[in-house]
Amino acid sequence: MTMEQRMDQLEKRNKRLTVALTMTVVAMAAVVTMAATGDKDGRFDTVTARHIWVKNDAGDIVVTLGVADNGNGLIYTQSAKGKDLVMLGSTVDDQGTVATYQPNGKKLVSLGATMGGGSVTTYQPNGKELTALGTSPNGGLVYVYNKTGEHIVQMHADEYGNGVVWAGNRKGMGRTLQPGP
Repeated sequence: MTMEQRMDQLEKRNKRLTVALTMTVVAMAAVVTMAATGDKDGRFDTVTARHIWVKNDAGDIVVTLGVADNGNGLIYTQSAKGKDLVMLGSTVDDQGTVATYQPNGKKLVSLGATMGGGSVTTYQPNGKELTALGTSPNGGLVYVYNKTGEHIVQMHADEYGNGVVWAGNRKGMGRTLQPGP
């Protein structure tokens, strides 16, 4: 499977995860509101809260709805063991972010916004970056890292809109392939 196919699969999966999580949070907020107001039919006009915690049957907090330090909304889902699963939040520049986590608590995938577009980064089980897809002033940008976290491949558009590919060894020494006749 090519890198492009993997990134397409990853992007589709993350879109589905985001939609599913958003729908789950809305449903949970409605359930919490009904329980808090005693309205078992789910009829209410407005709910206002600074924080909402949703617990499972064992009493463990598994969803947190709240406010981040920058004043923007923040949603976390956690496992019953207290490990982060998914986080929906924002950057310091008020742009949206989504992160999924591995069972060991380290990031698995992060989606974010950048000044020039969006970014997707995948991580290894040890927490080191594996791939990064993003933007530059000239267009798209792809980085690939080896298992020890060294940057080994870069693909991007140059200032003229041509494709440039750089491949290197684990010590950062490499060559650039540029288009030409």
